[in-house]
Amino acid sequence: MVRARGLVVLTVAILVAVACGGNSGGGGSKGTIKIGSDLPVCTTGGQSTANGVKFAVDQKNAAGGVNGYTISYQSFDDCRQGAYSADAGVENVQTMVGDSKFLGMIGPYNSAVAKAEIPIAAPQHFLMVSPSNTNPCLTKDIAGCSYHPQDLRSGNANNYWRVVTTDDYQGPAMADYMYKQLNVKSIGILDDSTVFGVGIAGAFEAEFKKLGGTTKHSEYQKATTSDWKSILLNFKNAGAAGVYVGGTDDQNICIPRKQMKDLGWDVPFGGGDGIETTDCIDQASGNEVGVSATSAGADATQVPGAKSTIDAFRKQFTGANDFGGYTMQAYDAANAVMAAIGRAINDANGSMPTRDQVRSEMAKTKGFVGVIGTYDFDANGDTSLKIVSIYTVQSVTDPANSTGVCGKAQAKLCFVWKTQFDFAKAS
Repeated sequence: MVRARGLVVLTVAILVAVACGGNSGGGGSKGTIKIGSDLPVCTTGGQSTANGVKFAVDQKNAAGGVNGYTISYQSFDDCRQGAYSADAGVENVQTMVGDSKFLGMIGPYNSAVAKAEIPIAAPQHFLMVSPSNTNPCLTKDIAGCSYHPQDLRSGNANNYWRVVTTDDYQGPAMADYMYKQLNVKSIGILDDSTVFGVGIAGAFEAEFKKLGGTTKHSEYQKATTSDWKSILLNFKNAGAAGVYVGGTDDQNICIPRKQMKDLGWDVPFGGGDGIETTDCIDQASGNEVGVSATSAGADATQVPGAKSTIDAFRKQFTGANDFGGYTMQAYDAANAVMAAIGRAINDANGSMPTRDQVRSEMAKTKGFVGVIGTYDFDANGDTSLKIVSIYTVQSVTDPANSTGVCGKAQAKLCFVWKTQFDFAKAS
């Protein structure tokens, strides 16, 4: 995607620090190397993901920087009118590639933005590592894609990696969960017409039908849709015993959950990482409990050995929703970028490396140990980690003991980890 867990309004001081690069203490003496992020920080998940990058950079600088260089981090916002924008993302990448001190970026958050950015960044050998993109077409030349990864790169060496798995695993995971564990055999599928929404809904539908289920599929566009009751009634009248939504909260994808209650239709409601968000819980107003979502990665709170890093993060970022579903993935992505920069500095005999040296070192990354796990990457930029997690909204007594994503209006309604599917082990 995308997913978008947790946001709280940060203090002005922290916001200014992130916008200006977020350096804190220590650092190197040789000079400054910049890395950026391109995330929809106007949204719940975008800001909590940026927090993970800032935390990694702060730690690195406090420990002396990277091979004598201070890392300066700048958070770019690709929001326009309250939602992610590919045009804004392209402008942000153009700004970064226009400054020779930027040697890489973490992001983008949304797959549609990556589709627009890769053609700008690839000719400049500019390193991109996404903590959250899940559309398989960005890296895989497979049937059903409306574009091809080699066309995005226009003959240039690959410059794009991601630390999460793809929708061709995320969609099937929820299909398996709803069909086998929730006993839903007929389902209505709704997508928001975006690159992400169409892709993940299609992956879900293919697996659900393979299992023996029946489907009815509709789509909508945010600009022209404010009421989904007629679509929901069509699903209900067709015999659907559940609803799957492919899309994101900034496309109002969870308002149908509220309207299901208005219609008196009480059936399971699931989706991808675009709904595992604070905003989705709020959009489902009055019908939050039982919303289920996948995430394209392991839950950091379930990973042995991750607790000390999460605890240290929460000491620096104290808001209830500062920690989100892709915070630790962003932390790992930032550390992978800085590790590649460090090796590239060695290649340059201690001098400032070129962007292509950094890109080349990222391409060699094997056995990178992060908080989420140990990463290998294939030639296309995909990770060897193929874990998909399942979360469900429940009422909790202490939100701090949940996985980090709770409502604003209902602060004790939170996404709680239920289970995970490891497709690497299954293959």
